[in-house]
Amino acid sequence: MSRPVAPYSEELATRLAAARVWAAHRAPYLANAVFSLVMEPLTPSAAERTGELVADPEFAAFPTDTRWVMHVDPGTALATPVEQIGWWILHQIGHLVRGHAQRSPVRPTCGPDAPLHAVGYAGARDEDAHRWNQAADAEINDDLEAEGLDGPADVVSPAALGLPSNRLAEEYLPMLDELTELLHGTGRELSAGLDCGSGADGIDRRWDSTGAGGLGELERELLERSVAVGIQERVSARSEVPMGWQRWAEERLRPRVDWRARIGSLVRKTANRSSGRVDYSYRRPSRRTAGHPDVITPQLVRPVPDTVLVLDTSGSVRRPELEQLVAEVAEILAKVGRRRLRVICCDLQAHPAQEIRRIEELRIVGGGGTDMRAGLAAAAQLRPRPDLVVVLTDGHTPWPDRRPPFESLVCLVGPDGVAPEWASSVHLPEMGATS
Repeated sequence: MSRPVAPYSEELATRLAAARVWAAHRAPYLANAVFSLVMEPLTPSAAERTGELVADPEFAAFPTDTRWVMHVDPGTALATPVEQIGWWILHQIGHLVRGHAQRSPVRPTCGPDAPLHAVGYAGARDEDAHRWNQAADAEINDDLEAEGLDGPADVVSPAALGLPSNRLAEEYLPMLDELTELLHGTGRELSAGLDCGSGADGIDRRWDSTGAGGLGELERELLERSVAVGIQERVSARSEVPMGWQRWAEERLRPRVDWRARIGSLVRKTANRSSGRVDYSYRRPSRRTAGHPDVITPQLVRPVPDTVLVLDTSGSVRRPELEQLVAEVAEILAKVGRRRLRVICCDLQAHPAQEIRRIEELRIVGGGGTDMRAGLAAAAQLRPRPDLVVVLTDGHTPWPDRRPPFESLVCLVGPDGVAPEWASSVHLPEMGATS
């Protein structure tokens, strides 16, 4: 039933309020987020001849942006059942709270002044962005289905597609690529081209808020933490919360370590105690005296540590993480005076060490299984022997039983990797994340 443009505002406000209440009732652990979401009605579309509101299919998914603004097309909202609007509210909150825009592997390929469809699913970002949107949808919809909340027929459902449950968008992405290949040529698609907005992929739309509306960075931070705390309190009280939300809350409240600061600190720490024959330091008193037992003499030290990178190139670690870590360590070493960096690529075997000055010189080799014992053993055989070895891996690897003859820092990619007890370790955030 179409409606005239003029008197729709009050009905729209009532409908959106009812959808919020429905969403908060069905997922009480997200209630704070539900009532914090800013709803911004857009200029309505109207039929030229009758002046009546019409639904705009471009806004069928009630898209959001990263400032927690949901952009509501009045015609679409008035034509959509309240329960379905509530479902989309929970769905979009999933994108926002789980940081899908920050985790997105897609980036805009055109300027900010390009027309909408140059950055929409019909243009330069279409296939990669659409597939990421689907993978992120799968991560969210899996938990909604666990609550008995089935979405519209044209959204991605892990259960309906026969995909495993409780996976991250990054894990669903290759699965959906394989399914797309299987469907290629059959005329079928995984789902319609629904656009969940920049809150899902991080690419601005023409209708996004420009800074005046929505939530600021601190407000978003406090809101996410309150949601995570509420989820953990409900879990402690044995209330039902989907597994994906439990995992997110645990990860969100885990103390965050600035991995760049951690690497820099360890490099400087190693620099202070690296043995060598360059300079004297009283930080390491010499074992030999100067002929008098009460005289303390300094020991020769090398103030710039010899650092080696061991990179897990088995295929489970993505190239962006490899390049990010290499660039970061190279920059830190440059600040303390070292211009070259030795790098060992390792899968089931250690490949020959490369000496590089810039990230562009690195050749990523490997792609088999994972055994970091081989990489660490190869580092121990280098001459001169390194003072510090930085290992980048997902942690799904056997480790040496004994501590190697150098300081070790293990940088873990992914949420469930494990470092050995004898090594310092830090979890690297997903590309684009702020932690």
